[in-house]
Amino acid sequence: MIMIRFEENMSTENAQHVCQWSNSLGKSFQKQWMGTMIPFPLTIQILKDLEGIFSIFDGQEFVGLIQKIRLEDSNLHIGRFFINPQKQGQGLGSQALRKFVSLAFENEDIDTISLNVYEANQRAQNLYQKEGFEIVQTIEIPERKYIMRKSR
Repeated sequence: MIMIRFEENMSTENAQHVCQWSNSLGKSFQKQWMGTMIPFPLTIQILKDLEGIFSIFDGQEFVGLIQKIRLEDSNLHIGRFFINPQKQGQGLGSQALRKFVSLAFENEDIDTISLNVYEANQRAQNLYQKEGFEIVQTIEIPERKYIMRKSR
């Protein structure tokens, strides 16, 4: 049974895991989940410097991360959502996203949650749509990505 929980920040050891998972999948994969601002290969220091990071655990096992990027006018923008590639396809991503979103909506200042997803990242898009996110805007440059949003 999946027991998702979150911890603010990330230990050096878990940052090391994320670097290994991401770097082993290559530069174009890293861009899909980290965006274009983060240089490849991913380093522990880059991860430690990010603000608003939450480590995702299944029970005691570290399985991924997600980031609260910014809060603007009652919209929380999230991103950098990544589950251990060897653990994908088991429902962890769905449960982690669902729980993170419901915890965020407990804050009365938040009415909507948005995120960006590259058009090429079909698997992530499917997950977000299944969890009630809808495409609200398309950005074409440097390559097509969508802004998706979910309301309370």
